[in-house]
Amino acid sequence: MRLFLSSYRAGKYDGQLLKLLNGIDKVAVITNAKDYKTAADRLNKIKENFDYYRSIGIEPTEIDLRPVFNKAGAEELLDSYKFIWLAGGNVFLLRRALAYTGLDKYLVARAQDNSIILGGESAGAIIIGPTLKYSEMDSDEDSPKYIPAGYEAGIIWEGLSLVDYVPVPHYKSGDYGAEIDKYIAKLDKHSIAHRDLTDEQAILVDGKTETFLN
Repeated sequence: MRLFLSSYRAGKYDGQLLKLLNGIDKVAVITNAKDYKTAADRLNKIKENFDYYRSIGIEPTEIDLRPVFNKAGAEELLDSYKFIWLAGGNVFLLRRALAYTGLDKYLVARAQDNSIILGGESAGAIIIGPTLKYSEMDSDEDSPKYIPAGYEAGIIWEGLSLVDYVPVPHYKSGDYGAEIDKYIAKLDKHSIAHRDLTDEQAILVDGKTETFLN
């Protein structure tokens, strides 16, 4: 299994990401965590993400799952990719989108059989762990209660469980620090294992080797 988990982009570890990719130069970016945004803001944020990938020599393609909610064949959108990235935003919308398309099970299977490199930043990292509990906040960006068109109200609290701890993004961040401290305190209170990532750090899993890039 090969994973790259971060708080923001690849942190300060572009080189380690590129080494893991070993020549793979295309990425499918699942963007549904950004569905809480207006269409214009969503487009701008995706452009920023894509500009980053192009700056390190990787060509991104957006995978917006909304057109294939509750339809068969969503996996065909991803079958040709060896690198798949879960963009940040609202982790509860991302979790629903993966469930509505069956891509939650698909991504787990492909990661476990080592046919893809799976990465994620912020919400896209949280979802790799066992639970989404205690990551909820009041803003639309982090609320499980924010329901855009096409989504249903039911909350899925379980993560993909590809790692046995919660990757917590934005640790010591100027924008999120106090809220993240509360998140960490709740995880500790309920004895949920976690690893806390500043915006410069990352976690790299390559086979049986896991490295915290500090």
